[in-house]
Amino acid sequence: MTHGDDSTSAAHLPAGNPGSGVRQGNVRRVLDSLRLEGPSSQAALARRIGLSRATVNSIVKTLRSNGLAELQPVNGRESLVALAPSQGAVLAAQVNTGSIRAVLFDFAAGVRLDAEVSLRAGADLEGGTPDMVAALARSLTAEAELSLQQLAGVAVAIQAPIARSSGTIASWAGRQLPAWTDLPVAHTLSQTLGTPVLAENDANLAALAEWTWGAGQGAADFLYVMCAAGVGGGVVLDGRIHHGGDGLAGEIGHMVLHPDGPVCFCGSRGCLTTFVAERALLQALEASGNSRASLRDVIKAARAGDPACRRVLHEAGRHLGQAFANTAKLLAPSVIAVGGTLGEAGAVVFDGIHSSVEVHSLRAVSPAIQFGPARLGDDAVLFGGVAAVLAETGQGISALPRWATRRSTVQRMNSSA
Repeated sequence: MTHGDDSTSAAHLPAGNPGSGVRQGNVRRVLDSLRLEGPSSQAALARRIGLSRATVNSIVKTLRSNGLAELQPVNGRESLVALAPSQGAVLAAQVNTGSIRAVLFDFAAGVRLDAEVSLRAGADLEGGTPDMVAALARSLTAEAELSLQQLAGVAVAIQAPIARSSGTIASWAGRQLPAWTDLPVAHTLSQTLGTPVLAENDANLAALAEWTWGAGQGAADFLYVMCAAGVGGGVVLDGRIHHGGDGLAGEIGHMVLHPDGPVCFCGSRGCLTTFVAERALLQALEASGNSRASLRDVIKAARAGDPACRRVLHEAGRHLGQAFANTAKLLAPSVIAVGGTLGEAGAVVFDGIHSSVEVHSLRAVSPAIQFGPARLGDDAVLFGGVAAVLAETGQGISALPRWATRRSTVQRMNSSA
């Protein structure tokens, strides 16, 4: 398991001839097609990926024998090939400035276990430490009566971009998570836990989850934007997170919209973050004498008809529309989804997006582009960790089981752990 590679590890892919690179590539194509398109007949699979029916039939037999695929009867004579539920356990952790969450998904037992540590405000504690992540991981695996080495994989989501070459948080974002600065995240946690770890930016993982099971399902090209305390983005192209040359692709929050706008923590002026992040919206309301404690409070008040709250959310939508139009002209995604707290605001934000002058211009050349809210809620990042581990190990599931979407009683741990 890697800390920045967007390819599936061939070592984990089943094959009738382990020495055949062509065979491994064909197995990967079948798996990727099932992830992208969902359950399919073998004939449709063969047509879609350009392989003979005999080759697809052989690969499907191998996948079934390895427990990675199953046949779903449609009628008395036809069956669809689908990805089979994983039989292992996956641990996903999410490192935010104010908390660290971890969830263990035990697919064999059909059990989800949650744990969280809340972090006190202050430069020394924001983002916690690798030891806190390790403590959560050990606690959850012990509760599940598993060892860390028995896990199918561990995924850690970081609320910051990760440079691909070094595996460290990008230098301009390091002040947000001081204890993680200059640490190769995946390597450090792998050494601490004694098991391979995959580390990724949180918005990238949320994008992968939404592409796999949510708003972007079935889209060959998908842009996801997370808007809450901060603003992040993730791009999924042909079923894989697009990292770019340095691993920092998708950072739409730092797209400059107005060069004379407010100063952003990245050092630029007028970034999207400075207009649509929670702090920016709360400051805009405070200046109007209409203070609110949180973005969720703003959304609640807007739904109740508060004109100032509706105004700031509508304007946030217009800024998002401008950023989406700029991005779409380069990447041309077929679907753009808004997640995080702002994505929950509904029509008032999306009316702003659609009213953006830039979106009107974009519609003239790209009328098929779709805008919508993300579907997986607060757990999208953690589900993305599951999707990444399953893809890395040559596995996948066509739909999240219901037990995986229900939070268990959360273990609350002390921040001194």
